[in-house]
Amino acid sequence: MKWSTIVNIAEHKGFLTHSDKMLLIGSCFTENIGQLLQQSKFDVDINPFGTLYNPESIAMGLRRLMEQRPFTLDELNNDGGLWYSYHHHGAFSSYNSEETLAHINRRYEYAANQLPQCQKLIVTFGTAYVYRLENGKTVANCHKQPASHFKRNRLSVAEIVSEWEALIAQLTQYAPQCDILFTVSPIRHLSDGAHNNQLSKSTLLLAVEQLCHTQPDKCQYFPSYEIVMDELRDYRFYAEDMAHPTPQAVSYIYQRLQDTYFDNDTTNIATECSKIYRSLSHRPLKGTNDEKYKDFVARLIAQTLEIEKKHNCINYEAERTQLKQLISQ
Repeated sequence: MKWSTIVNIAEHKGFLTHSDKMLLIGSCFTENIGQLLQQSKFDVDINPFGTLYNPESIAMGLRRLMEQRPFTLDELNNDGGLWYSYHHHGAFSSYNSEETLAHINRRYEYAANQLPQCQKLIVTFGTAYVYRLENGKTVANCHKQPASHFKRNRLSVAEIVSEWEALIAQLTQYAPQCDILFTVSPIRHLSDGAHNNQLSKSTLLLAVEQLCHTQPDKCQYFPSYEIVMDELRDYRFYAEDMAHPTPQAVSYIYQRLQDTYFDNDTTNIATECSKIYRSLSHRPLKGTNDEKYKDFVARLIAQTLEIEKKHNCINYEAERTQLKQLISQ
């Protein structure tokens, strides 16, 4: 007897490999999957603007990266001493304008330098609702400003498709080797109400379907949303807010991603690297000068060197440096 409806996904083995440079951008679900890819030692850059929720803000971010135009001080705003950017998530905000701008541009410059070599762009749409200032500018985050400062509306399928068809054409010229994997976040935006959340998600699904249909050689879709709605149809897979998936749900979705896009070699490398990640997270009970811990670190360093010898796309140099610093203290 089956206890869930399995979502059938067409396999594309070898689509994601450790030799790919990847950029993940979009909702906070992007962070969940991106961190698991990082732990498996994929070459990923995650959300250089912080969490972005709607297709228009994500498109604006990608277009800005292609423009090779860092941010300037006059693009920041101030409220009660807090400096913030309407292009960015609040994680970039601070009470020092120069520090805020420096943080923004460090992340910007790294991502802008990586984008021309990007081979896989993974885009997660979270909501079709956008907030616009009086001048018509769409904001990536409202930064807790009064609702009267914004006009809220839901993008149409046609608006999303038009914006992204133009963006994909631009990206094809800028980074011709880059393929796009779309997904729709399973995180429910309950502040919109249950019905409006469904309308929003449906809009995103229809837009992505059209983009993948018209550009099948460039775009694919991975059904994160459907996996949670159908395979994990149970509140035990939601966090206490009843909106975000639990770590177990995220791990399950990641496993489905692996099954769909990893070939055997990639799966084996990811498994090895995940074990090393768990070992790297270990902290000694008796302190870093404990001889058993030093032996453990020596074995771990040897493991990282061995996996690098087998796979030249893997690099643990930074982790080895940290380990050596730990036991030298």
